[in-house]
Amino acid sequence: MSLEERAPVNRRQFMSRLGAGTVALVAGFDLVARQWVTEAEAADCPSFSTAPPLDGTLTFDAESIAANSHDQGNIVFNTPCAVLRPGSVKDIRRMIGYCDRNGIKVAPAGAHHAMFGQPLVSGGLIIEMESLNTIHAIGANGADVDAGVLWKDLIEAAYQQGLRPASITSYTKTTVGGTLSMGGIGMMSAYRAGAQVDHARQLQVVTGDGLLVQCSSTQNSELFEAALAGLGQCGVITRATVDLVPAKQLARTYRIVYADIPTFFADIRILANRGEFDSLGSIPQPGTAQPLTLWATVFHNPGDVPDASHLLRGLSPAADSALFEDYDFLEYISLVTDMYDAFSATLDWDAKVKPWLDLFLPDAAVESYVESLFPSLAPEDLGPTGFGLVFPMLRSTYGRPLLRLPSGASGPWVWLVSVLTDSAESGPDPEFASRMMDRNYRLYQEAAAVGGVRYPHGACAFTEADWQGHYGSMWTQFVSWKNRYDPNCILTPGPGIF
Repeated sequence: MSLEERAPVNRRQFMSRLGAGTVALVAGFDLVARQWVTEAEAADCPSFSTAPPLDGTLTFDAESIAANSHDQGNIVFNTPCAVLRPGSVKDIRRMIGYCDRNGIKVAPAGAHHAMFGQPLVSGGLIIEMESLNTIHAIGANGADVDAGVLWKDLIEAAYQQGLRPASITSYTKTTVGGTLSMGGIGMMSAYRAGAQVDHARQLQVVTGDGLLVQCSSTQNSELFEAALAGLGQCGVITRATVDLVPAKQLARTYRIVYADIPTFFADIRILANRGEFDSLGSIPQPGTAQPLTLWATVFHNPGDVPDASHLLRGLSPAADSALFEDYDFLEYISLVTDMYDAFSATLDWDAKVKPWLDLFLPDAAVESYVESLFPSLAPEDLGPTGFGLVFPMLRSTYGRPLLRLPSGASGPWVWLVSVLTDSAESGPDPEFASRMMDRNYRLYQEAAAVGGVRYPHGACAFTEADWQGHYGSMWTQFVSWKNRYDPNCILTPGPGIF
């Protein structure tokens, strides 16, 4: 995928018609010029195709176009021709059907928290999913929510009823539909409980030919599996029911600093195998990857004070100097989100280039890979606000076929290893991005050589052969699902899979 902007056909012509701040409503699409047109222009357009009536807004004003031309990575810049702010799920169905009939690429965009253009589209239609953000129901049977609901809002609403999502990601200002399309790795709460896709019970999906389908493991089950961690290739998730579990009120986080990687792995394996903590992983201070700092968090209620001598028993002498911090549950869950909000407010973080890399390593290979990777990282590989991550995931709790993980043959654990690189300065930096992309691909190849796979949220340019290798035994099935549910291949071109 090119790092340069891919300008759509006749973009300059139609953008020149828009003054700064002007809200231009779309009336339809010029099938010859391949551009959206206003109602005033439609009368003089012989090849005009009228857009369907909508409850929301279809626009190509300059501000909306600019906001949907990049994601949080600031590496890929693709300019859409129009933006849909749906007022209903019917709007999404109507517009996807319209785009399918007219050969227009279309992509849903949630919080834009991707790093390599995954939610972008060149010359087509972006659907801003956050305008559909109703929490329909919360209870013991789960949460029924629109796909544009932010996890942060769902967490807070569920907590008021003594519940929480079964799997919670580090950053919570992402949409439910967005993480269910990607996978949703739950470092903050669920290293033994699977990804967010493993806790989806029912979905409402609009397929690439504009059909609205209810699906679950027992109803339209193939579309259910194709949508979960399917990177938006077979449908747009518009509504979901996700698991909730009882929430405890407090969190205590122990921090242990290690001078060497083998001791870190010896201790974290002991804790992981015992299963007495709710969250485990290495989260160093921003700007650093060494030494490894273990976070071990246990949730509890008032009056049930954790016993460090019991929880940390049998660990290396490094654990003797463990420090702990206590949080309210919501305060703990928001730690990473609040950190990034602070970066955004004070360091212009949203404008930084973020060539993040997320890899899954098999149990037998992770220690040697981390021993090779982390000491080799230079200051540029992290930046002032970047850092490395390592945390375990219980392989048996991950079951969605399109969320690719290493084989479980090498042990019970799969390990996420991330290098979350942020540029030192704000603004586009193609040379820096190119260097880091080359680095990411090299690190991916080294991981693949020992049985690792990529979590495709970050920035790593894949060839067609790479994607086929990534999906492995699922590739033929994925192609079949793509042909069935998106026959004209209009959905979510950003990942570059098909």
